[in-house]
This record gives sequence, C-alpha cells and structure tokens, in this order.
Amino acid sequence: MTDNINGPQDGELSEAEKRAQRIKAIRSAIHSEPEAEPPQEAPADDWESGLAARLAKIKKEKESKAAAPEEVVPEEEVPVEAAAPEEVIPEEEVPVEEAAEEVVPEEEAPVEEAAEEIVPEEAPVEEAPEETAPVTERAAAPVGPVKRTMKAAPTPATETQAAPPPEPPKPSGKKKKKKKKKKTLAQSIRGLFPEKDDSILERIRKLVFLGSIAAIVVCGYMVSDYYLDLWMNRRKSQDVADIYHIYEPVYNDTEETQEMKRNKTYVLLDAAKKLLDINDEIVGFMTIEGTPIDIPVMQTKDNSKYLNLNFRGEESRAGALFLDWRNHFDDVDDQGHLKEDNSDNLVVYGHNMADDSMFGSLKYYQRNADYYDQHPLIRFNSNYEYYTYKIFAFFIVDAEDESSTKYDCWNHLTFNTEEEFYDFVNEAKRRSIRLNDVDVKYGDQLLTLSTCNTLLGDRGRLIVMARQVRTFEDVENWAPESWENPNIKYPTMYYNSRPDEKYDPNAEFVPYEPDEDDAEE
Repeated sequence: MTDNINGPQDGELSEAEKRAQRIKAIRSAIHSEPEAEPPQEAPADDWESGLAARLAKIKKEKESKAAAPEEVVPEEEVPVEAAAPEEVIPEEEVPVEEAAEEVVPEEEAPVEEAAEEIVPEEAPVEEAPEETAPVTERAAAPVGPVKRTMKAAPTPATETQAAPPPEPPKPSGKKKKKKKKKKTLAQSIRGLFPEKDDSILERIRKLVFLGSIAAIVVCGYMVSDYYLDLWMNRRKSQDVADIYHIYEPVYNDTEETQEMKRNKTYVLLDAAKKLLDINDEIVGFMTIEGTPIDIPVMQTKDNSKYLNLNFRGEESRAGALFLDWRNHFDDVDDQGHLKEDNSDNLVVYGHNMADDSMFGSLKYYQRNADYYDQHPLIRFNSNYEYYTYKIFAFFIVDAEDESSTKYDCWNHLTFNTEEEFYDFVNEAKRRSIRLNDVDVKYGDQLLTLSTCNTLLGDRGRLIVMARQVRTFEDVENWAPESWENPNIKYPTMYYNSRPDEKYDPNAEFVPYEPDEDDAEE
C-alpha cells in the first residue's frame, strides 16, 4: 500500500504540479467571492475541495459579522480553523501570496501525503469531522498566511476577537531630566555664601549679592526708623496741642505803650502752666491754622540743643521749634515784671521735615501761589499773652552769602533807628516771592521763621517774615491780596547757576515808609 501511495501512477500529475494546483485553488478560494465556484482547470482531491469550501464559508461568516456587529458569536461555536491562525499572526505580516510561498518550501513533505496517511480517500471530510481534525491541524501552516490577509482587513471588534495590543510610547526627542533632591533650609542658606568649590566669578557674584541684600536691609531699616520717629513725634505734638487748646485765648484789646508794658504785672496763662509742667524751657506756642505747625516753642542758651531733641527733651530727628537764645519774649521775673523789653525781631528756627512736621510746611509758600492767601496769619503766644502776626514777605537767602546780596536777617534783632527798620523790611519786600497788601510801620514787632531750603543746596534758607497785629486791627474778616513779584532779588549764588536771570535794581518798587500822620508826629 505504501508503494501505491508514493509511487507515480498512470494519468496522474506530478507532485509539484499537484502542489501548485492546490496552492492556486486555495488562493482563488480566498480572493474569490463566496458564490464563486472553485476553479476547474485542474482536478483536486476531496479534502482539498472541502478545505476550500470551509475557507469560503469562514470568509462568508466574517463578512456577515462585519455587516452585523451586534450579533455576537459564542466562543464555543467558532470553528477551529478560524481561531487557530489568529494566535500566531501579527498585523504587520506580508501579503498572502508571499507568505504562502515562504511558509511552504518545496523540500517539505507534501501536505496530501500526511493527510492521506490519516484519512482514507473514500471518507468525505464533512461526514467525519472527528477524523479530519488532525488534517486541519496539520494544514494550519498554509492557512496561517491566509488569516494574515484577513486580519489585515479592518473589521469591527467582537467578543471573540482579542483587542489589539497598545502601541508602545514613542520616544521623545528630549531627555528626561533627573529630579533634583530638595535642599533643606539650612543648605539653601549656606549656598548663598561663598563655598570652597565655587569659582572666582561665583564667589564674586555671591559677595555682590550679599552686599546688595545688606544694603537693602540697612536702608529699609533707616527709612522705616526715620518715618516711625516722625510719626511718634507728631503724635506727641498733637497730644500736647489738644491740651493747650482746651483753654480759650484772651487777646488784650488795650493799646499799650512800651512804658505800660514795663510796669505791667504779667500772669501765667492756664494753658502755659500745662506746658511748663512738661518742660520749663517752653517759652510759647505757635500755630498756623490749616498746617501741621501747632506745637510748643523752646528757648535755651544754646541754639543747637533742640536740633535733635523734641519739646519733652527726648531724642528725635525732627527736633523742636526754638527761639533764638538772644531774643527776649515776655521774659518775666518772679514778681511778674519784664526783665527786658521784647526784641524788635523774634527769630524762630525749625527743621524742614519730609512729613511737613516742624517747619516742613513752610516750603509751600514758595511752591504754591495760593498758599499764602489761605494761610496769611501766624499765632505765636508767650506764656503770658496771646499774639497774632500778619505775613508780609517770604523769600530765599544764602546762609553763607558774603557778596552784595548778603541778607542775614536772623542777626537783626533790634533796630536803633526808623531808617534802619525800613531798610530792613524793604529789603525783605524786594526778595519776597509774592507781594501783598500788608503794611509795615516802624514800631511793629517782627517775627521771622527760618528753615532749610534745597534751592541753593545746603546753604539755602527759606524765610517767612510777619509783623504783629496792632490793637483793634480786625483779622477775623481780613482777606489778603497777593500777586507775583516781577523782579525778585535772589542771592548771587542763585544767579551764578542761572545766567539768563538777573535782578533789575532800577525797576519800579513801592517801599514801606511812614505815613504822613506818623511823619508829622
């Protein structure tokens, strides 16, 4: 029987021709429509016809599943031939024709020989499925490539089909940076200082950085300390002002001569008693309504004492207002009589503070055209009397001027003659930034306020000059009139830095002078 199977018989084709026909039949069965009949060019064995029919049936079932994906085929009903090839075939396999030729080389044993050993020719494949199962398993090699082509076609996924494996993440072009370990607070602080392994440039950078931090801290402390000190000083000044203004002022309406003042008995004001309980060097209280100037005035034998002390004698950058030590202002003995006549020109000093405290608000007489019209009066009370002064001039001087424009008004405290007095007040009028309708007469007591000014650098001084309100002179209903001075006389230092400006001594000028009635007297 072995000879019968393997040996060539009459009228039969050679093995190579049979194999080629079988492969061709399988290919036509796969690529043809389900209705298409198998090729008739060459005869084929029964098992080959059955295999082609099964493959056509499987393809038809696949197409029906694609058309109706909701019909789920239970796993046990799937034919063996349809399940086996899917386990070994990835999607990226080559086309069916090429794969089939590679899988079945010529030197392998013919498929029909192995199949004929197990299944006799007279037994149809359909009638004995149990006996043809080995044939299907042995025929899995040529079927594999067929399933690759079918797998490549897009079909909806069902429960019987395995989900495609997830694609591996594509490598990005950037390299992943390693996470640095977080430094502790101590390590971060230590890193701000130069270290042994640092380069020279790195050490310089760290030193400059540390120096900048130190400068910022120091400057911040100085600025905050400066304004905190000013704020505290203003609070204390406001507290004492509230105490002082509890007592209503009483002005003397009697016109007094100098002789009457000498023989007068002075009584200490109730408001002044409260001030003297704080500091016995307080000689008066100054107020310019609508400004921060509402504070006590000190006097001692040294003009420098209250430059850095407040009215309580405490350390303060703002210092205090103080009367020139050479002045006499209601200086009364124990019996209540004047020790000396009051000075003709009272000079009061104060710092020009950035927060407008002390004499810081006086700069607005220079800067704002309408500031004088809003604040034309100064109230400067002694410990015994209430006094009011009208401002008639405000100007800039050079504290170290030795040229022809020298005007040291703080050194003229008394006037021996009428001419000397008018020369003094007319010089102030020539320099005034704004002119006004206030008249000045010989015998009027003058008040001069002096503070620093930056127009001439450290040498600049701003002067505000006023004269005492006369008896029966109405100031409550008085509205001053002022206008710009067209020919201001500045110090020489001012014109040196501004060659385009100059003072004209021949320009029209209306001086202060005695009235005709006063001249006749």
